[in-house]
Amino acid sequence: MLDRPSGGSWREGIIGVEVGPDAPGRRHSYPVPCRSDVPPDGDRSIRPGAHPSMAAVTHEGFELQGERSRLLPLLRDLWRSRTLIRTLAKKDFFVKYRRASIGVLWAVGLPLIQALVLSVIFSRIVRFQTPIRYPVYVFSGMMPWTFFSGSINTAVTAIVDGAGIATKVYFPRAVLPIVTVWSGFHGYLPALGVLILLAALLHVHLGLSLLLMIPATMLTVALTTGFSLLFAALHVYFRDMRYIVQAIMFPWLWASAIMYPLYKIGSLVRYVQYNPVLG
Repeated sequence: MLDRPSGGSWREGIIGVEVGPDAPGRRHSYPVPCRSDVPPDGDRSIRPGAHPSMAAVTHEGFELQGERSRLLPLLRDLWRSRTLIRTLAKKDFFVKYRRASIGVLWAVGLPLIQALVLSVIFSRIVRFQTPIRYPVYVFSGMMPWTFFSGSINTAVTAIVDGAGIATKVYFPRAVLPIVTVWSGFHGYLPALGVLILLAALLHVHLGLSLLLMIPATMLTVALTTGFSLLFAALHVYFRDMRYIVQAIMFPWLWASAIMYPLYKIGSLVRYVQYNPVLG
């Protein structure tokens, strides 16, 4: 049961969630922040110190408000919801591959298959010259792109799709798109290991450049989270946003220099360099 204390204070609510592909009926508990500033049904007023947008959302579903959320309180709410994010992300990741014959291996297999196909086309037919072996070059770009594009395509509808649970339990709406990012991150980490293994098999010496994977991964997650929050928020106001995102992903992929070295596009480099996904 969810405890809603009086006076707008924060307490720990407990919710059961099934986690993992092989755990039917298993219930896990995690803490979620709960506020009592939501007025009861029929009471349209907002209590002193209450969150007005929460009252509107709980009473009507989605009612857009003009008030802007302050950054620091939002970050504090997200930090309080970190266990909720981890639990939902883990559940979403395993449920996605539950019925697949090879399960979660598809999280690594898809970018690897794409990289192998592109390697055959661009190294045997087009014959691009890259600073490292082409399979390693293209997989090192396809791997973060798969995480980036897959997370955003799922996150863009996360707030609208999660309206049902969001009107029953208080948590920041930003949790919903962030969950999709962390769900994709569960597949991104094993792919990093496959990249290192592929480089070793093809005799590509990484050396100290391996250490750069740490800040590169952090930047990739931050960038993916930012775009996911942006597109998910826009989709609440403009429901065509999901189709716009799908439409821009393909040209965005080709503008990210994943399949080709930058010297091949000549003077277009001056425009491509503004692509935040480049590199």
